[in-house]
Amino acid sequence: MRERLAIFGGTFDPVHNAHLRAGLEAAEELGLDKVLFMPCAEPPHNKHLGANVEHRLEMLRLAVADNPRFEVCDIEARMGGKSYTGRTLAEIQKQHPRAKIYFLIGADAFFYLHTWHYPMRLFEMVDFVVMARPKSPKSELLEYMQEKLDPGFQQNEDGWVRLPGGHGARRVPTTLLSISSTGIKFRAANGLSLAYLVHPAVEDYIKRMKLYQKKKAAK
Repeated sequence: MRERLAIFGGTFDPVHNAHLRAGLEAAEELGLDKVLFMPCAEPPHNKHLGANVEHRLEMLRLAVADNPRFEVCDIEARMGGKSYTGRTLAEIQKQHPRAKIYFLIGADAFFYLHTWHYPMRLFEMVDFVVMARPKSPKSELLEYMQEKLDPGFQQNEDGWVRLPGGHGARRVPTTLLSISSTGIKFRAANGLSLAYLVHPAVEDYIKRMKLYQKKKAAK
């Protein structure tokens, strides 16, 4: 039986409990063998990062250490530069040639997939698993994919929206935890507790490394 592998990409700046919960529920829903949490080295849309990729990788390792289904993937960190999903997935396919590969993505990001670098090439490699996020667009999956990606996408009885004989996307129900990395960075900068927002080991690491602290004005 083919290994069922999911890539969960993002900035993870920092990883928090909503990420972990969503990964767990997607794994349960789809019967995944592994979920690989993959931080980007540098976001393609010039998003400001509060911690470098080495810190973000270490926080992920601490966060997933107690779940045998979870692993950390450092491919984009090793590649460096702007992170483009197509290049990354091609490399993951080389490393896992016999695996069935899924790509976990929040609905807030999926409904902008048409703005990505050659998005239709991604459907040649993976199925997208679309997870609910607070304040996600209310768009219908089929309508969006037909209008913005390819009119050939069709709704299947199993809940997947696919190209005939090809890959596609499906929503999976996930618990809506209104936790944001932005809010966590604000709390860390102001010396507030991060308990129940991030894994305890991640909170300890943020404190020890003095991450997300306010920069002191130059005298």
